Amino acid sequence: MPNPEMLYDAEAATASSIADKIYRELENTIIDGGLEPGDRINEKALADQRGISRGPVREACRRLEEAGLVEFKANRGFFVRVLDLQDVLEIYDVRAALFSHAGRILARRINREQIAELAEMHVRMEAAVAAGEADQFYVLNRRFHSRIMAFTRNKHLASIYENLDRELHIWRKRALILDGNVRASSTEHALILEVLRNGNPSRIAEVLRDHSLAGRNRLLRTMPEQIAHFEGVWDDED
Repeated sequence: MPNPEMLYDAEAATASSIADKIYRELENTIIDGGLEPGDRINEKALADQRGISRGPVREACRRLEEAGLVEFKANRGFFVRVLDLQDVLEIYDVRAALFSHAGRILARRINREQIAELAEMHVRMEAAVAAGEADQFYVLNRRFHSRIMAFTRNKHLASIYENLDRELHIWRKRALILDGNVRASSTEHALILEVLRNGNPSRIAEVLRDHSLAGRNRLLRTMPEQIAHFEGVWDDED
């Protein structure tokens, strides 16, 4: 018998809004480690727990697949995606190139108000570091990067970045919330603000690229078994 507290009011919510809620719940569960890479998503159990049909659950799973968080296996269902080392390296190669290109664009397009917005976020991130609030830092960190891309006013560049960010963010969060990594990332943000204020295109591009590669290396250090016999991992060591 479904738990009444978990039932969804079919008259108060459309199938789409139910799917949205399930999507967010599953996304948070995956990011927080409640579902590990390779785990199967039990659509029937999720539907039964909520007293709904499997349709909204399936829709939520398809959206998670589009976001790169799960993968569908024929006749087996949806599984939390296993991101292998080659995936990580390839995605970060593209991500670093995007940041570098964004830096050159920002040199001529970003304004004082936008830099001030980034600076305000940096202050909040520093406060999160001081308070040991790694989860809050991570939320602000993602927004900081997204706003950098948005300020290029290149919607295709920003869209490509957001797609890559969704693919990586489960693993990035797990690496970033380690205390030393949070502090290192925040220090790099301060340098980003400095070069944005100075406005040198090459320097902005370099600092943003280096920040992305440093993030990659922080993530790779949490995967010692996978990198042990993989050549070329540290070609761009920070």
